[in-house]
Amino acid sequence: MITTDKIPVSQIRVGMYVHKLDRPWTETPFQYQGFYLRTRHEIEEVQRFCKYVYIDCDKGTQPYKESEISKPSPLLAKERKNKSTLVNSKDLKTFNFNVGRYDKVSRPFKKEINNAKVLFADLAHSVEQVGFNIRVGKKPNISKTKSLAKSVVNSVIKNPNTMIWLSRLKDKGGYTYNHSLRSSILAIVFGRYLGLNEDDLIPLATGVLLADIGKTKISRKLLNKTGDITDSERATFRNHVELGVEMLATDKTVDHTTLVIVETHHERYDGSGYPYALVGKEIPFFGQIAGLVDVFDAVTNKKSYGKQLTSSQAMDWLYTLKGKDFSSELIESFIQAIGLYPAGTIVELTDDSVGLVVSHNPEKRLRPEVFMLRDTNQNKTKSKKTIDLSKRAFLSNIDRPMVRRAVLPEQLDFAANDLSTTLQDNKDIKKALLG
Repeated sequence: MITTDKIPVSQIRVGMYVHKLDRPWTETPFQYQGFYLRTRHEIEEVQRFCKYVYIDCDKGTQPYKESEISKPSPLLAKERKNKSTLVNSKDLKTFNFNVGRYDKVSRPFKKEINNAKVLFADLAHSVEQVGFNIRVGKKPNISKTKSLAKSVVNSVIKNPNTMIWLSRLKDKGGYTYNHSLRSSILAIVFGRYLGLNEDDLIPLATGVLLADIGKTKISRKLLNKTGDITDSERATFRNHVELGVEMLATDKTVDHTTLVIVETHHERYDGSGYPYALVGKEIPFFGQIAGLVDVFDAVTNKKSYGKQLTSSQAMDWLYTLKGKDFSSELIESFIQAIGLYPAGTIVELTDDSVGLVVSHNPEKRLRPEVFMLRDTNQNKTKSKKTIDLSKRAFLSNIDRPMVRRAVLPEQLDFAANDLSTTLQDNKDIKKALLG
């Protein structure tokens, strides 16, 4: 008989064997039903998805004794008592959304993609440069980053699919920088859907882009630690939020809204976030958006731990977090904005063929524009064109196939790290997209 203890996730530690969760396994990114906690990152992943877990006391490390948990550490107690000095009543304002304001794409994919590629590369370089300057002791200067963010916002307003495509396929460099870029673009696309004006989208993009910049001041030894993490170390790690705000505040070009986003992107709707355990509408709206895109990107991209979800699986999982980590309205709007199959998603069609989504179709979500990768017999296609699944073939009375499901790169024998290179170097795709 298995000896299990139900414990809150605040008490889990390296060496424990997680036997059962407080929710179905299918609602989480964990690949195995039962696993050892091996690293601090895995602990944080469990804490992100669960409130409590059941551990197998015979297989792994025992729970903390009552004497060990009766009093919280001074650092964590201080963290709970502190209040934000940044967030004010103006940050908690209610936005008047104008969904449909940018409904129409004003610039076709083929005409915007080249401009978007240059902007994306420049923005990526700018963010890496900011991180490098901080690591070597220089003051961050984000004026160029902010200027580039403005240009990216303009590109997304014209056609959101181009930047989504690039952010999903151009995966070079470290995870942190790629995660920041992808999250920022997701935030802009979401804001575009809501009809936010450019003056709001620019600080939103910049804030999400720089949300984790404080991690550059955390020792790599702590960031990469695989053993037990103490309360003091946990507080130090979470302090990346405060460090990021302090560093960015020294740059007079950084606006207030950007700082608020950096400070509140780890807060959660039910009060389970940090550093201030804000609840509900105490969290500025842009901080809520930043937290949501951060989580979505994390679960839909390859990491060294946890199970990678397809975009549609991630949307299903987000739905279970309604009213918990994020407000119901926010999650529902995000699903509408990004769609189940955003640009860059590999999809299996109802005729068993496989394609790569080029353009998300908000009106007909199961019929996006795709570039075909495999035919109905799973052979590589010879097509050099993109296909709009919402339109019938010329002189045909038969509808084209629809999307059946999204698939991960490894399900098509693509090495995950090689997928972006494979697709970017494909001459047929270049010809199809660029004409």
